[in-house]
Amino acid sequence: MSNKHKQTKPDFTIEFKQSAARLVNEKGYTHRQAADNLGVSLSVIGR
Repeated sequence: MSNKHKQTKPDFTIEFKQSAARLVNEKGYTHRQAADNLGVSLSVIGR
């Protein structure tokens, strides 16, 4: 089996992670709203 087409997880910057956390913790967004706002999947917000 070849690793040629193996997908990798994207690396998010600390700034991106902080802005995502800020949406939920300070602005009162749900995880779903934050994910939609940032254009990422819900699982990204959960991580």
